[in-house]
Amino acid sequence: MRVPTQFQQPLRTLALSLLPWLLAHDAQAQLSGSAGVVSNYLYRGISLSDDKPAARLALNYDGSSGWFAGGQVVTGQLAVETHRSAQWTGYAGYAQRLPSGLSWETGVSAYAFPHNSNWSFREVFFGLAGDKISGRLHYSPNYLGMGERSLYGELNGGWVLAPRVHAFWHGGYYYSLDNAQSNRSEARLGLASSYKEWRAQLSLDLVRLRGGTSTDIYGNTSGGGGEVRHVFVLTVARAF
Repeated sequence: MRVPTQFQQPLRTLALSLLPWLLAHDAQAQLSGSAGVVSNYLYRGISLSDDKPAARLALNYDGSSGWFAGGQVVTGQLAVETHRSAQWTGYAGYAQRLPSGLSWETGVSAYAFPHNSNWSFREVFFGLAGDKISGRLHYSPNYLGMGERSLYGELNGGWVLAPRVHAFWHGGYYYSLDNAQSNRSEARLGLASSYKEWRAQLSLDLVRLRGGTSTDIYGNTSGGGGEVRHVFVLTVARAF
């Protein structure tokens, strides 16, 4: 079934709407969150804050029975906007550990841009995770409202460098089933540290676009056709 390009109401995220029900049915549920700022809000290698800093508030739920959910709101700014606007993201799913030690998960994600609701979209995902590496495959029937069926695969990992410092990496590839010019690969390498409730991370983000032109959704991305764009991103947040 085709996912509509507009939500009926401004989305408060699927995940946040499920949290009260999930918490009521799981006495051992863990609820956590964070609030902070990011120097550039990048989503799969593309800035959704017009290459400017953004504030972010996130909430996450993990249940002992395997259910999980979460969501965030970011003060983003799309390339066609002249001012900041809220961008909502939510997810919900189910995970279980296999006898081999691996864990599998599946769920749905929702993305909403209330001031540009034509770009709101949803995805389904499936993932596998081990102790040091995890991977996910996402599918959307209408990515960013562009009428493109898309697949996005990602791998994530990391290792501890010191008691309060660890390194992390991420790699992803976006593949459009309808427009090869949208295909792109991206990666992230970074360091993260924590002190009490405070968290900080610095990363180098890289994206390689296949197409030679940019769009209003992606902003003024120069070049393409193999050119690699890189940007450093600093994130500071307080957990609660």
